[in-house]
Amino acid sequence: MIPKDILKKIKPWMWLSTYIVLLLFALVHFQDLMGVLGKVMHLLTPLFYAIGIAFVLNQPMKAIEKGLISLIQALPRSKKKPAQKEPKVRGISIFLTLLLALAVLFVLSSIIFPQLIASIVQLFNNCVVYAGNIVENINNLLASLHLENIEWDLDTAKLQAALDQLGLSADKIFQTATNWVGGTGMTVINNISAITVGVSNWVMGFMLSLYLLSSKEKFIRQLKKLIGALLPLSAANRVLALGRKTNQTFSSFISGQLLEACILAMLYYVSMTLFKMPYAMLISTVIGVTSIVPMFGAMLGMAFGCVLIFAINPWMSLFFMVYFQIVQQFENNLIYPRVVGNSVGLPGIWVLLSIVVFGGLLGLFGMLIAVPATAVLYTLLGEFVNGRMRKKGQILDESGLLSLDSISNSEQDSSSSNENQ
Repeated sequence: MIPKDILKKIKPWMWLSTYIVLLLFALVHFQDLMGVLGKVMHLLTPLFYAIGIAFVLNQPMKAIEKGLISLIQALPRSKKKPAQKEPKVRGISIFLTLLLALAVLFVLSSIIFPQLIASIVQLFNNCVVYAGNIVENINNLLASLHLENIEWDLDTAKLQAALDQLGLSADKIFQTATNWVGGTGMTVINNISAITVGVSNWVMGFMLSLYLLSSKEKFIRQLKKLIGALLPLSAANRVLALGRKTNQTFSSFISGQLLEACILAMLYYVSMTLFKMPYAMLISTVIGVTSIVPMFGAMLGMAFGCVLIFAINPWMSLFFMVYFQIVQQFENNLIYPRVVGNSVGLPGIWVLLSIVVFGGLLGLFGMLIAVPATAVLYTLLGEFVNGRMRKKGQILDESGLLSLDSISNSEQDSSSSNENQ
């Protein structure tokens, strides 16, 4: 049997050797491992959908459940049944949340989507005319600035031919969609198979999400027990604290951003309709959707709206730019602090860098999760740095220089003297 002192010395090297062997095995069989991982991820697709749906529905469900519990507690004591209250409240909360989701879908499908489709079709049908108007308006602007010698022209006939070739007209879009749906042979079979698999995954994910919502405390408790069984106590507590911080950050940010996007979309639609601006529904929807991405999103929506309105009325486009800045000031100072607040606690420079980096790595999805993910990493980095400085007994003084913490040093000296005694 190996002595304990020798085993203690060689144990780190044994772990290192194991990691190296596993790493080499993974590099040699990388393609096979990625294939197996892809199959596993494909099988777990309904579970991922369920977690996403449950995460989104959990926010309104918690608010509804809290309101129902407050209502029950406000009833006379004789009418309360505490032993039967919790299961019934959870079931009623899930039912009301589903009704709310169905109401939102009904409003989208019956009111907003038809207007959006009509606006998009109108935009495609008039895009050549709008392109010519943009060129004419720019020429007029250059002439007013005495810059007539700058040539700016557009061959609308070539543009129309290119658009016809791409199929960017209402009739050809409909025809292309019809041909795609009404294909023959294996194309139809593949399309039907893909649609069936997609629909079944969403249906299974939805059913699983209801089960996750109804028993979320039980699943969280089991997950905590599993983490405690696999990890040491200190590491398990760090993982649980990280999970709690991640859940709080993502929940606050995503729910706040979605609510703010809805408020902005309604605000722009109502005000643009009152000012009789063109494409009010389309532009307000684009601004609302793009505003989910902080900093850059709303500016992209504004640029889209400016170009579209400029093709119809240049002066109205200028008015829209000024109006957008006024609304943004109103949103930044009144709406955003109350709806989103300091849910992420991230400095502006880190918000900008996170969107650029995550957007470059993961595209649109990366831009959506960039801010909350960076906020979690920023918090972890701050805790790590502060912990290391506390261990070293260092502080940052008022002059911006590092110095030793006298309190920490005195505590260390007293503890060392007590050990010597």
